[in-house]
Amino acid sequence: MNLLGIMITLLGACLSALLVGWATWFSHRLNIKAHPGPRQSHAQSTPTGGGLGMMSALAVILWALFALGEISARWVFVVLPLFMLLSLLGWFDDRRPLSVLLRLTVQLLVSLVLISSLRDWNGIHGFSQVVMGAVALTGVMNMYNFMDGSHGMAGLEGVFIAGVIAMAALSAEQFSLAYVALAVAACCIGFLPWNIPRPRVFMGDAGSVPLGLVLAWLLVLAMDQSALSLPMVILVLSVFLVDSGLTLSARVIRGERWYTPHNQHVYQKLIRSGWTHGKVACVYQLANIFLVLPSLLLAKLFPIFSWAIVMGVLTIMACGWFVAARATGDLE
Repeated sequence: MNLLGIMITLLGACLSALLVGWATWFSHRLNIKAHPGPRQSHAQSTPTGGGLGMMSALAVILWALFALGEISARWVFVVLPLFMLLSLLGWFDDRRPLSVLLRLTVQLLVSLVLISSLRDWNGIHGFSQVVMGAVALTGVMNMYNFMDGSHGMAGLEGVFIAGVIAMAALSAEQFSLAYVALAVAACCIGFLPWNIPRPRVFMGDAGSVPLGLVLAWLLVLAMDQSALSLPMVILVLSVFLVDSGLTLSARVIRGERWYTPHNQHVYQKLIRSGWTHGKVACVYQLANIFLVLPSLLLAKLFPIFSWAIVMGVLTIMACGWFVAARATGDLE
C-alpha cells in the first residue's frame, strides 16, 4: 500500500469516528432510537442512524480524492449523490418507518441509474443486462440491511469486503477503485468503536442500505475492471448470502411475509440462545478469514475450478447454517 492509501485509511477512520459521534448526538437530540422488541436482538433502547455519519465521512474522502485527481468526476457528481440519497432516505426510515414500496422503488431507480452509467448499452440484450444488474444491486443492499442486526456484524463485514476489493484492485493496478474501497473500509473501521463491544449507536438503514449498495457497486466495478471474477464476487459475499438466502427461503416455505422485519437469521438465533454479539461476529469473520480468503486465492490461482470452489464453500456454509438452526431449535 502506498502513502496515499495509508493516508486515506487513517483519515477515513478518524473522520468517520468523529461524524458517527455527531450522528449519535443528533439521534439523542431527536430521540431517534431502536427499541427492544420481539423482532430485535438488543436489550435496551439505543440511538440509531449512525450510518449517516459514516456515509458523510465517505463523501468527504471521495471529494478529496477527486480534488487530488485520483478518481473521476462521475464518482462525486453521479455515484456519490445516489449513495447519499439512500443514506438520507434510510435516516428518515430510522426516524419514522417508510413504506416498503417507496424504499424498494427508490432503491431500484438508484440501481438502474448506476448500472446504466457503467457503459453505453444497446438493444434488448443491453436492456436486459441493465435490469438484471439493477435487481442484483437492490438484492445485495437489502441482504446487507437484513444482516445488520447484531453489534459489529455489518461494520466488520464492510471492512472485510472493501478490504478484499482494495487488495484485488491494487493487484490489478486499478488504483482509483482501490482508493475508494480503502475509503469504504476506513469509514467502517471508524464506525466500529461506536458499535462494539457496547453499542452506543446502531448503523440503521441510514448506513446499512447505502453501505450494501457501495460494496455491491465496488464489486461490479471490480468485475468490469477484471480485478475479480463473478465466482470470486460470490465468494466475497458468501457469508451474508448463505445466512440471508437460506433464512429467506425458509420464511417463504413457511408462508411468511418475507419482506417484513424479523429476527430469524441464524446469527440472531445464536444470540437468543445465549451467544454474545461479539462471539457471533467473531464466528462470521473467522469463516471469512479461514474459509473465504483461502478459497478466493484458490479461485484466483486456478480459475478453471472457480465455480467448483464456490459450490464447495456454499455447501460447507449451508451445512453450518442447518446445524446452527437445528441447535437453536428451529429445525426440530
